[in-house]
Amino acid sequence: MKNYWFIGDIHGEISLLDRLLENVLRFNPEQIVFMGDYIDRGPHAREVIDRIMELEVPVACLMGNHEMMMLNAMEDTGYGHSPIELWYYNGGEATLQSFGFTSFFSFQSDMAPVYIDFFQKLKMSHVVDVGDRLKVLATHAGISPAIPLEDHMSMKNYRALNRYMLEKHLDPGDSFLWVRDAFFNSLSSLWDGFLVVHGHTPIPKLKRYISFSGQKHFLFVDNDLCIRKDGESGKITSIDIDSGSVISGRLTGLGFFIEDEDKAVRLRSITVSGEELFPRDLGPVYL
Repeated sequence: MKNYWFIGDIHGEISLLDRLLENVLRFNPEQIVFMGDYIDRGPHAREVIDRIMELEVPVACLMGNHEMMMLNAMEDTGYGHSPIELWYYNGGEATLQSFGFTSFFSFQSDMAPVYIDFFQKLKMSHVVDVGDRLKVLATHAGISPAIPLEDHMSMKNYRALNRYMLEKHLDPGDSFLWVRDAFFNSLSSLWDGFLVVHGHTPIPKLKRYISFSGQKHFLFVDNDLCIRKDGESGKITSIDIDSGSVISGRLTGLGFFIEDEDKAVRLRSITVSGEELFPRDLGPVYL
């Protein structure tokens, strides 16, 4: 049966990615969508990028806030902070070392063009049509109430986002690469017609926030996924798949399967750790 997969924030954890891909590829997916944050903090950013680039199945690669920080540092753009200091503060040194450099300026001037091209072409969002009736919108952190969905989906690259943020006088936290609380507090009518899949916020962090805020309709699957449902219809509106990789030692993939007989859509997930495998049947997606 046809299936489409989404893989959460990797952060240089190549062993987790290899193990997850080994299991996902057994399903012969139509496409794999990567949610961004391939780099920083973990030690093997270059190997992660190499692994993704060598895949023979169709892939879509989103930009994460960490790739945005790296590119802003390399191009000395951004605002509100020193771009280099911001990137280093958020784990950039591990990425620099993974690519074989000992100084930022050699990294900036001597990075291989194939990697520069990969990072610069990362997407701001990606839509997957799962069957005839379900549209899945992949975006790194979620939907920002400060950026209309039409504007978000029309942005072609990180430079367009930088220009938009400056023109609209928005803070980095207002962007769909960084947003957290404002997204979780928003009504799903902001992205009506789409089921949003995202990463960025590790599930343990989201658990603490939901517990503190007292919100309902957020259903946690261990510390690996969070499924948000509409309070009235019960339909799934968004799914967070950031298991916290470099912190937790776990990485999650989410699969949408179109069942052959009735064309219903079923959710499955796979979470891997260093030694264990956690496959899950998450049930049907009610349309």
